[in-house]
Amino acid sequence: MSSMKGDSHMPSMRPSTECDVLIVGIGAAGVMAALEAAREGADVCVISKMPNRAPNCTTRAFGDLTYSTDETTDELFSQVVETGGFLNDQQLVEAFVADVPSALARLRQVGIEFDEPRQTSPEMPGTVRWSYRGKDAGLTMTEALREGAEELGARFFYDQMATRVLTDGERAVGLATINLREQALAAWQAKSIVIASGGGARAYPRTDNPPGATGDGIVLAYEAGAELVDLECVSFQFPKQRVAEVFAAPEVPYEPLLGLGHAHYFLGGIRIGESGETTLPGLYAAGEVTGGLFGAARLGGSALADTVVFGARAGRAAALAARETETPNLDEEELAEEAQCLERLATGTARPAELAEETRELLWRYCGTMKTAETLDTAVKELGALAEPMEDLGATNGEELREAIEARNIHRLGELLARASLLREETRGCYWRVDHPQPDNEGQLRNIIIRKGEDGPELRTEPTVTTRITEPGEPRIGPGCFGYIKRGPSGD
Repeated sequence: MSSMKGDSHMPSMRPSTECDVLIVGIGAAGVMAALEAAREGADVCVISKMPNRAPNCTTRAFGDLTYSTDETTDELFSQVVETGGFLNDQQLVEAFVADVPSALARLRQVGIEFDEPRQTSPEMPGTVRWSYRGKDAGLTMTEALREGAEELGARFFYDQMATRVLTDGERAVGLATINLREQALAAWQAKSIVIASGGGARAYPRTDNPPGATGDGIVLAYEAGAELVDLECVSFQFPKQRVAEVFAAPEVPYEPLLGLGHAHYFLGGIRIGESGETTLPGLYAAGEVTGGLFGAARLGGSALADTVVFGARAGRAAALAARETETPNLDEEELAEEAQCLERLATGTARPAELAEETRELLWRYCGTMKTAETLDTAVKELGALAEPMEDLGATNGEELREAIEARNIHRLGELLARASLLREETRGCYWRVDHPQPDNEGQLRNIIIRKGEDGPELRTEPTVTTRITEPGEPRIGPGCFGYIKRGPSGD
């Protein structure tokens, strides 16, 4: 992009690349979607803002995957919903438990090896761990899936950062991206798009997530008009013996506790249906970028299972929809608007890394483990004060360009997260409100939906989607990922 190199011309627009299914993300959900879409005969392109073989949440995963048989699907359903504090979309849970028994076979087909499953009894679901060990053991999984997709014709492109979902006013028809190495703006035409770019734990300064997990896909979908669900639900790892102190702190935020814990996993995100379809036609999503499946907390091992189940579902549905869709036309005016937004980065003076860090710090302090109405109001106000500097971000090279776009995404994600948190006045699962320390099934057992309106974010609540469990019990509360609920001999 010539403007990034110091001149004042409009960024160059490369000719568009056409494909049937365009996928954003090279973690397990993205490569699984690519494999399944390619199996359906679709022409598939996969893009990532990160370099090839860069760490992501899949490669850094411990390796546990939810294990279940056809005989334990009912129990798995109950475990997922109870662990999620009954906030789950139970239609998504139905799809999840139906596909988990075949998930292991899908992965073994591409050569991924697993240890023996761990179950407390034949009547209980459990977990199974891949046979690889080490810091980036999950790279074995993503590489195997990628190679399988490439053998079927899928094409992979790295250092390509998606900046905008292109629409024709009714459906998603492509993406605008930046080639970070060449600093060139590009347009991609696609009949279907799958966002599988992961969560946003890197929006916080304390996190165990690798670089790149900045919530880009959530913001992309929101800006395009797709709905989000329960974005306020973020899983924080925290010393279990110190949790009581969070709710008993003499002041909020309590400084001695701010140095504990870290952001781990986004439970909320893009709202999807059972096939990964979003509320914007032509746009699909899978994996941690989505919300609704896990509610307010999740079982350990279920995140990897989610990527396999819904990555496959989204890829397959996107490919089938592409068969029935004509090649779309891109809106030149929309592309020109995107080019102008990126052009401003050539003349901005604010440093992206500094603004991103300031945003992260205020989110941790005011929208992290110790939230109250007062801290959340402060977060909204301070994020508002950063809106103008965010418009003055400058970038002189590819690294700063990525940092600038990530900074804007973190800022928008934080704003939406804080506003959703203000609406949820209770504590449930991994979602904690210090000023509302108890769950409220009577008044708060509702999903918080966010969509982009003409004047900014519009928030509303809806009843949870139920299929089997219509009478909620006492929600679980705690940090991190939860273990299976131990049942007595009678199943209680």
